Amino acid sequence: MFLNPLMLAGLSAVSIPIIIHLLNRRKFERVVWAAMRFVRLSVEKNQRRIKVEDMLLLILRCLLLALLAIALARPVLRAAVGAMGFSKVTAVIVLDNSYSMTQTDGIEPKFEAAKRAADEVIKTMPTGSSVAVLLCSDVVNKLIPEPTYDLTLASEQIKEAPVFDRGTNLLSGIQSAMEILNGRPELRKEIYVITDGQASGWSRMEEIRRVLEDNRREVRAHLLFVGRPEEKNLGIASLKLDGGVVAVNVPVRLNVRVQNFGKGEANDVNVSIAVDGEPPMDQTTIASIPGGESRSVSLFARMKADGFHTVTARIDADHLPADDWRTVALRAVKEVKVLLIDGDPGREARESETFFLRNALRPVPRAQWDDYFVKLTTKTPTELEGTRFEDFDAVMSANVTDFSASALGQLLNYVKSGGGLVVFLGDNVNVNFYNEQLFKRYGLLPAGLGQARGDAKAQEQWFNLADKGYDHPIVSIWKDPNAGSLASVRFFRAFDLIADETGKKKEGEAAPAGEARVVLRFADQKPAMMERDWGQGRVVLFASTADTEWTDLGAHAGTFVPLMLRTLGHLVARQDEHLTIMAGQEFAHAPPVEFLNKDAIISKAPRHFRRRRRMRCMRPSAWSW
Repeated sequence: MFLNPLMLAGLSAVSIPIIIHLLNRRKFERVVWAAMRFVRLSVEKNQRRIKVEDMLLLILRCLLLALLAIALARPVLRAAVGAMGFSKVTAVIVLDNSYSMTQTDGIEPKFEAAKRAADEVIKTMPTGSSVAVLLCSDVVNKLIPEPTYDLTLASEQIKEAPVFDRGTNLLSGIQSAMEILNGRPELRKEIYVITDGQASGWSRMEEIRRVLEDNRREVRAHLLFVGRPEEKNLGIASLKLDGGVVAVNVPVRLNVRVQNFGKGEANDVNVSIAVDGEPPMDQTTIASIPGGESRSVSLFARMKADGFHTVTARIDADHLPADDWRTVALRAVKEVKVLLIDGDPGREARESETFFLRNALRPVPRAQWDDYFVKLTTKTPTELEGTRFEDFDAVMSANVTDFSASALGQLLNYVKSGGGLVVFLGDNVNVNFYNEQLFKRYGLLPAGLGQARGDAKAQEQWFNLADKGYDHPIVSIWKDPNAGSLASVRFFRAFDLIADETGKKKEGEAAPAGEARVVLRFADQKPAMMERDWGQGRVVLFASTADTEWTDLGAHAGTFVPLMLRTLGHLVARQDEHLTIMAGQEFAHAPPVEFLNKDAIISKAPRHFRRRRRMRCMRPSAWSW
């Protein structure tokens, strides 16, 4: 039997009749009386009977108060004791469902063992017990948010529980379990944490210990560990599109990084890549990956049709299958439309500011231009009035003096809505307009323009690009020496790009400006090429010209062609970055205007319609959930 404070207080009242009895004991006064001897016999005869009656009366009074206290505490007793005399339990099971629980011992995943352990916990609970179930990765999913007396239902829910492709943070699960149990009147409250014991799950161990310590008087905690640590494990750490435009039937390069999470060396690691679940399109073998290190390889894929595709990289399966593959979503296009704004058309085609751009963006014979996926339209600044910027995937401005108010407004809205802009400089640019309007007021450019250095006419003096530091996706291909060298390009004149490091909102800023990033540097480490995200779009600023007036970059076809195509691909990729997100991130998508007032079905993945959401698009803004 369990006694709560209310019952103890009631039972203490039993002492009151005893105290009254002692205080009211009969007192006799001695009186000398000759005839007393005749009464003595009668008193002695009745004395025992009187004592027995007083004692019975005392016992009855005490029992009456005790029964009253027990009657008042009866609901507590009923909740605390089962029919067979076993204590009932109110419990919360915290079940680790992070991606590490998919690890197997060659027979079954740890998560199956964990679910079986949870089921055993439920089966051993006394009749009348209740249980809540929480799934815990780095977020808490309340499978059964409130304790239920239907233990069969709890077992069935646990059998259907899924694994999440997320990390582990047991603190949040334990805190949620305490919140469920706190304030409940039950006498026996317990928490069962079932996990594989990954170190990342206990990274906030001090906080976990403090939570358990603060509640140890009321809540009893149990830790159940399943599985054994795996000393050998390989995983795909990243899969990224390595520059370029994803066009139909045009090979695209993808970078796959394989990490050895084990201690020993891994040899002959097979890596393959496939599109839309079809047989592998490309594969290679990594000879060796030392323990704790990673190796990257480049593989190629080809999209057979326009639209959205999934590209999956795989390695040979091991005991932790969750990280043996990784998928990205890509959008293949039949064509990419680019608007070239020529700030100095010249008298002949070769004198045009955009001459080398046109040839770099369409690196095929003239007879094949109409069939090439990049479609170019060239206009001068005065021809921009009435131009629909939204008809183009990217805009490239070459040595443009400035923009009219109307053209600038259209350009700002275009980039804000997801368009891409590349700005080349030159002698014609109005430095004050670029700095005051495009940089300071609207924050469109990633940097302001400083002084131009060098002399374009002094061809015997030049400066070069850096020969290392190619970390940005646009130039990462030149990490491979076989791709050639950017350091061989000569620059005779270029603007100093002054980055904005304040991070403050600009006066007339029409959209949030992202952080300014350096794409490429000169040998003296000054920025040669910079970028920033602006609204849903992206802007790239080049410190020199698009023609060969200030640099011979355009004459280096082996460098200029891939640089421009990769830049174009980087701009277009901005529009599709939301397609591939980490588990738990918000997904947002801007539907076309024609979707207004139409129903849409959102599915988890192609061919996997486990979970759908029906919604109606009411306005041409982003879908997010």
